[in-house]
This record gives sequence, structure tokens and C-alpha cells, in this order.
Amino acid sequence: MNAKKKQIIDAAHRLFIEKGFALTSIQDILDEAGIAKGTFYNYFASKNECLMAILEFVKEEGDQKRKELAHGKLKDNEKVLVAQIAIRMNINRKHSIMAVFESVSVSDDTDLKTLLKNQHIEELKWLSTRITEVFRFENRRYSLDHAVMLLGMVHHLMHVWKLGTSKEIASEEVIQFALNRLKPIIEEQMQSKEVFFQNDWLPMSIDPSVTDSTEMKKKVLVKLERLDKKVGKMERIDQKKSDYIKFLQDELQAEWPRTFLLESVLMSLSHVFEQSDYEHEVNQLSKMVWQLMEQIEA
Repeated sequence: MNAKKKQIIDAAHRLFIEKGFALTSIQDILDEAGIAKGTFYNYFASKNECLMAILEFVKEEGDQKRKELAHGKLKDNEKVLVAQIAIRMNINRKHSIMAVFESVSVSDDTDLKTLLKNQHIEELKWLSTRITEVFRFENRRYSLDHAVMLLGMVHHLMHVWKLGTSKEIASEEVIQFALNRLKPIIEEQMQSKEVFFQNDWLPMSIDPSVTDSTEMKKKVLVKLERLDKKVGKMERIDQKKSDYIKFLQDELQAEWPRTFLLESVLMSLSHVFEQSDYEHEVNQLSKMVWQLMEQIEA
């Protein structure tokens, strides 16, 4: 991410936590960041857009950490699932996201509300997929039910814990407890065959306009080509960046793309673009490739 843009985001983030979103003005952000009004508008059209960038930045950090936790591990590893759920909670705590969320609730901005809704839907999609993998289900008929119940138990357990004590409890401990309670529920539901939420209850696709893997692959390859051209125009050309992009282009066009290699190179690509102007673009591209791999394996 561009250093100046990160400076603005960090300043706004501090103010949204301290004062709340509604009570923070753009002038407050300018003063906190030590920048001119024109500099702010070079990156953001409004205060709301700045807040959306904060929420997306934090989510992307969690997504990347989850991929790193899963790399090289079996998909049915329960401890990895617990750690992946916990990393989102821990990152949200580190960035005081709950305080930011509370200030967003007073906003009437449609784009902000849509962003929060879509992030929640993506979280449910991810968790329903991971539960299916961990418990080796043949299909996802019950997976949305399980994801909703697990998140509900975890969040309410944490909430009631805080009502009774100021002592911290490890996220992993709460998640493991809730997961253990979910297991007999899963067994009973498999026997009764009762379903509350059909698996298509929510619009679960990251890019709803693209559900065909061939079309998705075309989109990804176009984005990779554009990124490669941008890298070629950089003052200091980093051969690693070009090599990773070229590998992804070649591998995605193979008859049978090797997902384990794609996973590894995607993480390497994200790392070499950290703190750069193209960090967000690379993270979005990475998300598309992960979605494409899911479609190919489905």
C-alpha cells in the first residue's frame, strides 16, 4: 500500500476508535495525519470511503494469515480450523474493529452497509467450506447451518464471558469448546436430515457476476497481464515479482493446474508486494485465484 495512503488510513483508524466514526471529521483526519485536504482527496472521495479501506485492509490481513496457516497442512486438520477462526478474532481485536463497527451502525451509507454485509457473507461461506473439509462431508447440504451455529456459539460465549470478568480468555479455547459442542449436533442432524438454511440461501460468490471457471480464468489472466505490465514500468524492476506472475500465468493455463504450487506462489506474491502501491490489487487478484481453484476442485 502507498505510504501516504497508509498514513491517512492509520490516522483515521485511531480517530474512529477514540472519537467514533460519526464524531470524526475530515479535518480531524487531516490534522492527525499532518496532511493537506488535497492529499486526502487524492486517495479517498469521502470519510466513508476511508473507513471502507480500513475494513478491507484488516480483512485482507486476516485472509492472508489464514492461507499461511493452511499451507502444507491437511484440509481435515481440526487444529488448523480453530487457529484460522481465531486469527480473524485476534486481528479484529488488535485493530479494535468492534469499536469501529459500533460507530458504523449510526451511518446511513449504503456502500458501507453493503461492505459489512458482504464481508459477513464471505465469512460464512469460508467457514461452511472449511467445516465440510474438516468433517469430510460428501456435500455441503448442512454446512451453512453448521457455520451459523458455530459462529453464533463462539460470539455469544465471548460476550457472556466479558459480562462476568475482565480476565482475557484465549480465542482458541472458546472456539474449541464451541466446536466440541457442535460435533454431536452435526451427528444428530446427519441422522434427522433436517436443514434450516439451504446451501444457496445466501449469495455466496465473491464475484457474483462470474460463476463459470472458464470466465473466471480469463478475468484472472487479464489482471495478471496488467499487473505484469505495471511491474515492467517500475523504476526498480524486481525479477521475483515478474517470475511469480509468469508462473501463475503458465500454471493457470495448464490442463491440470497444481493447486499446491499455486497456493505457495500466491503467498510469495503477496509478500513481495507488501507495503507497495499494488498491495491491494494483488490481494484482490489472490482472492480471485483462490475462488477459481475452488471452482476447479468442485
